[in-house]
Amino acid sequence: MATKPAVGEAEALIARGWALADGDLTAQARLLIAEACNGATSDPATVQLVDRALALARRVGDPLIESAALDQLTAIQLARGEVRAAAASAVQRTELIAPIPVTATAGLEFFDGFIMAAECAVAAGDLPAARRAAERLRDLPFYGEEGHLATARLLVVTVLAGDWPEALGLAERFREGWERAGRPRAGNLSRGAYAAATVHGLRGDDDARAAWLDIVDALETPGFPMSQIHFGEFFDVLLWLHRGLPERAALVMVTPPEQLTEWYSGMWRPWYSALWAEAAVLSGYEDAADRIVRARLSAAGNEIATAIVDRAAALNTRGGDRDGLTAAAASLRDAGCRYQWARTLVLLGGEHRARGESVLATMGATPMVWPRE
Repeated sequence: MATKPAVGEAEALIARGWALADGDLTAQARLLIAEACNGATSDPATVQLVDRALALARRVGDPLIESAALDQLTAIQLARGEVRAAAASAVQRTELIAPIPVTATAGLEFFDGFIMAAECAVAAGDLPAARRAAERLRDLPFYGEEGHLATARLLVVTVLAGDWPEALGLAERFREGWERAGRPRAGNLSRGAYAAATVHGLRGDDDARAAWLDIVDALETPGFPMSQIHFGEFFDVLLWLHRGLPERAALVMVTPPEQLTEWYSGMWRPWYSALWAEAAVLSGYEDAADRIVRARLSAAGNEIATAIVDRAAALNTRGGDRDGLTAAAASLRDAGCRYQWARTLVLLGGEHRARGESVLATMGATPMVWPRE
């Protein structure tokens, strides 16, 4: 929603719901989910509410209620940094609703289920799984004429994976759909728009990047700044590191990754922490080694982010660690993260650098500025 409910409104509605539930188990399950949604993800009481909601939903055999409860469980796992568990819960949710007809009643669980499955897979660094979920979201029948809703998650996946020509096409469909819909405020779509801005920047088109950042600003939910989610810093730093501006990149990431403790920031914690460490290494920060240790903890569960941290560690080794860089490159290649794989090849230098630069050129990227031989 574009605006938050008034203070106390949610609590009042929940209290009224309990007064009307009158022992109905289905109503009780939904109210438990509402309470969990209204509670703090770090509060043990919220976990208990979700457990009770799941048990009741399974008891009454209502997959839509169970799906909603799994959504809250996923949020708790993201906040805790349990990205693989969150991805598994999100997949369980999509499997649960798969046999259900796509109707107006079930529509919310379908689109939100695929959104969370895609975003949790991104959080866990599983780009193939993220693509599958994002494509299922895109193909929902009620998104056929809503390009911005259909493409927002797939945009993020294609940019991270390095499928940039596809990303550019998705970005155009996003923009057309959003403008046709009246340019609505929808903060949850801003990640796709920011990804589109970044791919234009990586390809050297700063005017297009600026235009997309204007769209990002227009999408922002009032009272909920994107700085709380931290994906903007990640995408900006991705660009500044590509352009050989590590000091600028390091100054962008002023929030330690350990402070990304909400579900919506937790899904970006692994990616954020990896570039937070790399920017420190390339800037020559005295605490770079400490940041690598901390980033490794925050990146746990995401093999791409972990490989980027490993790369930072190799770069931070006196004289360089070619074996470490080679291993990181292999991990990134196997994970389907084409851009970061090519970037690592450039950092290796020599014939590897030539190959990496060729891959980047094929993607349409401007040449990496750092390092110089």
